[in-house]
Amino acid sequence: MTFQQIKYLLEIYHTGSISKAAENLFLAQSSLSTAITNLEQELDCKIFNRNKSGMSPTAQGLQIIERANKIYGEYQLMIQ
Repeated sequence: MTFQQIKYLLEIYHTGSISKAAENLFLAQSSLSTAITNLEQELDCKIFNRNKSGMSPTAQGLQIIERANKIYGEYQLMIQ
């Protein structure tokens, strides 16, 4: 998992939408979708349930998001 993937993961979680997250991150939606699919393959788990109303984390996804949020928070402290 890269720091970039952590940012992507958290943005999708906060927006609940891959299209809104892609817009906020200035990325193509397809690039963001591919990055998350690759992360799910790397971690061998499904992080988000995808449906017409957006994306919601799975139970295992919530655990990953919680850890990713801690890592991101530590990074923010280091750069201050």
